Amino acid sequence: MRRWTSTGVAVALCVLAGCGEASKERAAPSPSATPTPPSVSSTIHDGDVLTAAVPWQVEAEPAGTDSIAQVEFLIDGEQKWVEHDAPYYFDDDEQVLPPWLLGNGPHDLTARVTTTDGASAVVAAHVTVDTDLTQNQRVAGTYHRVVTKADINRALPYRVESKGAFGDIPPTGRWTLDIGPDGKIVGVDPGGDTSIPFVEPYTLQGAQMRLYGPAVWSQPDPKTPSLFCEPERPSDYTWHKSGSALTLTPVQKVCADRDIVFAGTWTRAG
Repeated sequence: MRRWTSTGVAVALCVLAGCGEASKERAAPSPSATPTPPSVSSTIHDGDVLTAAVPWQVEAEPAGTDSIAQVEFLIDGEQKWVEHDAPYYFDDDEQVLPPWLLGNGPHDLTARVTTTDGASAVVAAHVTVDTDLTQNQRVAGTYHRVVTKADINRALPYRVESKGAFGDIPPTGRWTLDIGPDGKIVGVDPGGDTSIPFVEPYTLQGAQMRLYGPAVWSQPDPKTPSLFCEPERPSDYTWHKSGSALTLTPVQKVCADRDIVFAGTWTRAG
């Protein structure tokens, strides 16, 4: 179930805790008195070098009549996400892991699967993040924009369920974007409650900015995540700066509610 709160933040009630071919690990057989561990595979390999956003999906197959109870996703030993129903994606279905949010260098990505009979199995990947964020300084800063009914009307023709539309339309009023040089945008709606922001990872390539969908796992309270569409797929915007003004123009029509807020001219604070 997803809804807009009275402050205008899109909230989804979900359960948290929380490049290439799949790697597989099967735990060694255990005595007959103990349940047989599930077989587990991950789309991120041990030894991978992560240079761009990738899906992190786990496939788990229980033994016999057993069933999967949960899949925990851990980053550097800290639980960041939990899935109880297949497909088991980190950060919700069809979302991606933006590795630059982890920081360059070595990291441990672990998936721990538990079954209803109490069996468990783990698949781990020791990866290296290698991303270049130097271009982000070109747009970094805090910006404000007033969203109007005209912004809503512009996006209404493609605000459809097949493109992830749900719930109420984003509210009009003054929105804030804090575009960080670390590749993360933290946004606040007109209600001004900074405790429930939305978080959008981004990259710059030339005159284009790509948004990757919500990094729910990095929001202050992932149990009530903020998002615009479900799923909220990546999309591109052209960007142009003139003095304190930053103008974003959507290249594709991917997520109408996100375009209602992002597409337009933002004014840098200060």
